[in-house]
Amino acid sequence: MGSESAHTPDHSTNLPERPRLTSRIVSGPDGREECTIYPEDATPTELLTKWVSATGDSFVELDDMY
Repeated sequence: MGSESAHTPDHSTNLPERPRLTSRIVSGPDGREECTIYPEDATPTELLTKWVSATGDSFVELDDMY
């Protein structure tokens, strides 16, 4: 047994290409903002399942992190 993690890919492993992501921030009827992140090229059908959302102060502007 080696010391490498069982989850560490070796050099011959072809990792899937990561999709380009986009986001949309909207304000709900209660005034709370919601940020949804999803694949840029998602079809309408894929948008039903390939997304993640955060509300309120669960997200920040990227520029605020620098």
